[in-house]
Amino acid sequence: MLYLSQEDILDMNIPLKDIIPLVENGLREHGLGNVENPPKPGIHAKSDSFIHAMPAYYRKLGIGGLKWVSGYPSNRELGLPQILGVMITNDMDTGLPTSVMDCRWITAVRTAAVSAVTAKYCALKNSKVFGIIGCGVQGRMNLIALKEVVPTLTKVMAYDINKDAVRKYKADLEKETNVEVIPANSVEEAAKDSDIILTATQRLPNPLVKNDWFRPGALGMGLEASRAWYGDAILKADKFITDSWEQTEHFRDQGAFPDGLPMLYAELGEIVAGRKKGRENNKERILAINIGLALEDVIVADLVYKEAQKRGGYQKLTLMERDF
Repeated sequence: MLYLSQEDILDMNIPLKDIIPLVENGLREHGLGNVENPPKPGIHAKSDSFIHAMPAYYRKLGIGGLKWVSGYPSNRELGLPQILGVMITNDMDTGLPTSVMDCRWITAVRTAAVSAVTAKYCALKNSKVFGIIGCGVQGRMNLIALKEVVPTLTKVMAYDINKDAVRKYKADLEKETNVEVIPANSVEEAAKDSDIILTATQRLPNPLVKNDWFRPGALGMGLEASRAWYGDAILKADKFITDSWEQTEHFRDQGAFPDGLPMLYAELGEIVAGRKKGRENNKERILAINIGLALEDVIVADLVYKEAQKRGGYQKLTLMERDF
């Protein structure tokens, strides 16, 4: 088996702009019913933590694998990353594991790519203002990805409870993305006049974004399985979109969406595949709560694996040498 550390993957310098169309194609295959992607089971050692198993198989593309990923917000106090885990890719003809690799970068870029794909089909044309709540890894990656598909963005209203995170966000991303980053003093200030609102926080004791701040024509996106959005903002959106309704229901059963699930308009893959329309007018409020699908991780991991094969020189691990 090929073994790839986080540093091995980072040193490949695969640009985020190459990940977005790859994930878009994966979502299209899902919308056409060509992906086996069961809801992710998990274990929960702490009330705010998870370890999830995430398998997926592309029937037409012949690729498959599994992500075993943990999320522990308390890791910050120990100097450890919140997200940790591994990807495993398999040969679909024999089932043989072909690689084991770190999953942190893959998780970060595929999540941002899904937001970018959502915005491509559902954001207001000529969107200019992006409101971001949470300026950590996902807040940063999502801005970079969104700028690829919404080049008209000129201003970012950035809020985080950690003021240093906002300052670093501005210093690092303003020139890179050619936007003006304005530190917001509250969630309301970040969200209220934004064309695109994205929450990139953690499991929260209380929601953050109120319905009154979700203006007509805006696209809202939440990366926390509903926890950052008040129930009326979720239930009163003109269109509710998710990447997998089955998985969304599974998360509801685990405590997400405490005010109940809204009516589903479409899965994101259905929109990408052309089976449903995305945005249809300048007034509708579209809310996308994408839970995160293994198919997004697996298609990116396949790209990384193939790139590693092409470059060569990486460490290999022996799974077995003889029968028993």
